[in-house]
Amino acid sequence: MQNSTARSRAAALVLAPLLAVIALGFAARSPDAAPWWAAKRSVLNTHGAKVAWAWTSALFAAAAAVRAPTRTPAASAAAALRYALATLYWLAMARWFFGPPLFDRVFVRTGGECQPPAPDAAVAALSSLHACRSAGGRWTGGHDISGHCFLLLHSALFLAEEAVAPLLAAAAAVTAPRQPPALAAVRRAVLAATLALVAVWVFMLFATARYFHGAAELLSGTALGAGYWFVFYQARAWL
Repeated sequence: MQNSTARSRAAALVLAPLLAVIALGFAARSPDAAPWWAAKRSVLNTHGAKVAWAWTSALFAAAAAVRAPTRTPAASAAAALRYALATLYWLAMARWFFGPPLFDRVFVRTGGECQPPAPDAAVAALSSLHACRSAGGRWTGGHDISGHCFLLLHSALFLAEEAVAPLLAAAAAVTAPRQPPALAAVRRAVLAATLALVAVWVFMLFATARYFHGAAELLSGTALGAGYWFVFYQARAWL
């Protein structure tokens, strides 16, 4: 019971600030166009949010490497499995699910379609965002789940569980075997890089909530972004 209570408090400390950032961003909605740093073609978006899972994967791999000497092979394998499942979850939602991803399927099922650039252009039947835009069409109508909100929250929560929390615990452990100074320095560097990346994701979450999507789209993106984290790190701990 005590472990479950402690886990619930820790979960609240992780999730509540992220939800507060999204809520504050939405509360500060601006009718103006997004500034350069939040625009779709900004460096933060094209080389940051758009490839968030690649950055997340790199930091997870770095954290796993510095933790490997102090944990069992079974624990390392379990972490790798959680990463694989988290990746499959992201792929199914946003990239591919036996055809169009689930986000695109929801969009089409709720009335969305690919609007052609010209009346005679044959793109209306395209059922994925990528295919539509590649053909010069415009994705319009339907419930457009916030992909940025989903991916940034999914990435931040995954790193909080798989990198930030264990690296902080390793640094604070007084009974752990003494490690070489070089390894300890690398661990601190990986922790600092991970915290910096999570800070970028939090900043982009605020920008997404302030300048893009409606309340329902942000809500669905948030719920799905926290879905994997809740099932694999919270619900399992309560059972």
